[in-house]
Amino acid sequence: MNLLCTRRQKITRLVGLVLAGLLFYGCEEWLPEWENHPPTVHEESADVVYDWYKLIGQIQLRTSPQPNVIANNRSFGYIGVGLYEAVQPGLKGAVSLSSTLYQMPTMPKPERNRGYVWGASANAALASLSKQLLVGLTQADRARLDSLETAYQARFSAQNPAAVVARSQAFGQAVATAIYNWSTTDNFSISSDGYVLPVFPGAWVPTPPPMPTRSGPS
Repeated sequence: MNLLCTRRQKITRLVGLVLAGLLFYGCEEWLPEWENHPPTVHEESADVVYDWYKLIGQIQLRTSPQPNVIANNRSFGYIGVGLYEAVQPGLKGAVSLSSTLYQMPTMPKPERNRGYVWGASANAALASLSKQLLVGLTQADRARLDSLETAYQARFSAQNPAAVVARSQAFGQAVATAIYNWSTTDNFSISSDGYVLPVFPGAWVPTPPPMPTRSGPS
């Protein structure tokens, strides 16, 4: 009888340990279905993107003097590429633009089999790139950019696991850093000083000045 009780006690303890282990594993790795099946970009709201471009437009309308058009277009080009790269892993069938754009470096990759809030990644990337690439920003402008970034950080943190939001923000910032570093290598300048015309078959050459017109009788 005592032997039977002892065996039952051992079995009960073993079952208890197994259940405790499963519970611990579930808390650490399962993060319910969220981590294994995180939402895609198509399932998230695009409000963060709309709000960022709306704010940037408002700031630029009041910038004085107005930014150089060519330089501004360049900045928006890099910002747009950075936004895409920050959410691209969450787009079904999408690929990085580094495979098609000239001399674009390989972009950071998200952790495999981990959940991301792509809106948080976009928020971090847009905030970083806007502050680094837009010209003529005042301290008040930067404060507005910081305020929008913080507001969305709080919104995402209230709706999603803290670890997932932190990981998403870090990914967006990593993409922004890679995009900005790439932007410093394009030798962009709005001045023509020091430019040497390339020479190759079919290249444009300066048009010779017209011959002077002779006046008077020939």
